[in-house]
Amino acid sequence: MGQVERRSGGCLCGAVRFEVSLPEAAYNICHCERCRKWSGGPLMAVHCLGDVTFEKDADLRWYQGTPWAQRGFCGACGSSLFWRLADDPEALLIVAADALDRSDDLVLQRHIYIDAKPDRYDFAGDHPRATEAEVMAEIAAATGGA
Repeated sequence: MGQVERRSGGCLCGAVRFEVSLPEAAYNICHCERCRKWSGGPLMAVHCLGDVTFEKDADLRWYQGTPWAQRGFCGACGSSLFWRLADDPEALLIVAADALDRSDDLVLQRHIYIDAKPDRYDFAGDHPRATEAEVMAEIAAATGGA
């Protein structure tokens, strides 16, 4: 893990503004059906530490998409912003990579939920790939079974 860096970000209309800590300048691409429906395509997202702070959050809304996870979005413009565990929101926070004000230096770390990726698109490069079962096992191990 590199040096933790604070980065600012927000939604399209500016009604939600935040800062998060990135443990590394890397992102994952999630191919699960829920992320694709929520973001309109594969979700490119960064794992953050659970210490998000908000400059503006009056329009931040949370959607309980599954019994164990929530998705944060702007209620004004609809921008997809966050994903977190419902029972322990600070244990795992993910932010949409392009919701960050600066994302040009982020490097692709891996593809997740690769077994849910439709055949109609693909990404160049030979990056690691993890299935749904592998990702769920990682989350359970990292959060003590949450």
